[in-house]
Amino acid sequence: MELPPSSRGWRGTRLTGLRRRLGAVADALEHRVVARPFRDEAGEKGLWAWLSHSPPLRVAHCGMTIEGWPRTGRPLRIAFLSDLHTGSHPDDVTRLATILDEAARHAPDLACLGGDYVNGMLFGRGRVPPRIIASVLARMRPPLGTFAILGDHDERYGPDRVAGPLREAGLTVLVNETAAIRFEDVAIQIVGVLPDGEALPALVSTLPRGAPAIVLAHDPAAFAQLPRGPYPMLCGHTHGGQIQLPWVGPLVNMSDAPLRWTYGHVVEGGRQLYVTSGLGMSGLPLRLGIPPEIAIVEVSAPP
Repeated sequence: MELPPSSRGWRGTRLTGLRRRLGAVADALEHRVVARPFRDEAGEKGLWAWLSHSPPLRVAHCGMTIEGWPRTGRPLRIAFLSDLHTGSHPDDVTRLATILDEAARHAPDLACLGGDYVNGMLFGRGRVPPRIIASVLARMRPPLGTFAILGDHDERYGPDRVAGPLREAGLTVLVNETAAIRFEDVAIQIVGVLPDGEALPALVSTLPRGAPAIVLAHDPAAFAQLPRGPYPMLCGHTHGGQIQLPWVGPLVNMSDAPLRWTYGHVVEGGRQLYVTSGLGMSGLPLRLGIPPEIAIVEVSAPP
């Protein structure tokens, strides 16, 4: 499915072509990196530590009022974490544990994880095994569970090598699948797709008519394929551009999504999307103008 016509133009074509060329080079190099064993159980950076410190973390709050969403006594509260790239910062395993403790402090009803758990950075050590990442993620136990999808870096590392430890740690991993939760005795579906998002329309079509669903897709380009309905979508992948310039914003987002879908709450055509800036880094160990975040998303019906 093509992106909406308004997403095309110079930025939607020239920059998309640039993103694809850069992405092809990065993919080829990263394949060499992820072929190596991941044995660093602490995420140490050694001499690279001076270059790869994380900016201060923030907590971003987003309220989504969704037409057709069931009325409940209070909004459904979701802790959304994405793009961990665990090992891309010094002492990143301890940092991740601190992030999860902070997310739990906001008392989410459920946690959703948007993919890219492993560090595919081309240099700088920090090769943390998925089993270590999964064991830390299991610290947060919201009452309705934790639901995870895979990202493009996880696919390059090996989807089963990432999904297996997550499942063993008690997380529900959705690979072009749906699951159901009950919130205040209301049934809500969780839809999780692979990074290409191609399965999304077919999965949504299998839901009971009018059933509300939280849709998890790693790449916000999948928003173009989301049907109208009570389906708030949560995405990551872009890192908010990872570099945003004053008065300019992000230059690229490494996605086929238009730049206006790079970060934050997007409302278009009766559909709603939240794109988080994520927690880690890839490519260059540099963030400017867009800090890492925990997203706390509250979903409710209109008044």
